[in-house]
Amino acid sequence: MTSFLITHGERFFGPNPVHKQEGIEQIKDLQIPADISLVVIGTGARFKEIYEVLKPHVDGVPVKYSPFCGSADGLEADYNVILVDGTLVDLKNDYISLGAPCFDAWKFVSDLPDRTLLCAGGELLIALGLKAINEKGQLYELDPETATGKKIS
Repeated sequence: MTSFLITHGERFFGPNPVHKQEGIEQIKDLQIPADISLVVIGTGARFKEIYEVLKPHVDGVPVKYSPFCGSADGLEADYNVILVDGTLVDLKNDYISLGAPCFDAWKFVSDLPDRTLLCAGGELLIALGLKAINEKGQLYELDPETATGKKIS
C-alpha cells in the first residue's frame, strides 16, 4: 500500500492562512502520481488551495475532508498557534496537536485506500515521525506498512 502527501507551500501568517504566490508555484511544479484513488483535504484554506491547483490531475477522483490533514489553525513565526478567530495559543503549553500520543497518524493513513493523496501540512508529517523530511510545497510517498516516508519531488 502506498499513499502520498503534499505539504502546503509558502504561506502568509494569520488566521486560516492562504498561500503566497511562491507557494502556489511550488504546488504547480509537483508531478502527481497516476491512479490516485482518493483525495483527502485538510479543512484550512491552504489545503483547499492545494486541491484547486491539482484538480486537473485528479479530476473525477473522490474527495473527502479531514482536520487530521490540517485545520484552519496556523503556526505563527513565534511558535504560537493562531486559531481561526485570531486567538494566539502557546504551541508548547496550551495546544494539543496531531503529535499527541492519543493520535495514531499511521493508523489514519493505513485506514485509507491505496494510492490516497493527502493535501496536508507539516503537522501530519511530524505526527508520522517524519519531521526530518518536512519541507513546504513537496510531495511525499508514504508506506504505512513500514511506517516510512520519503520525499519524491
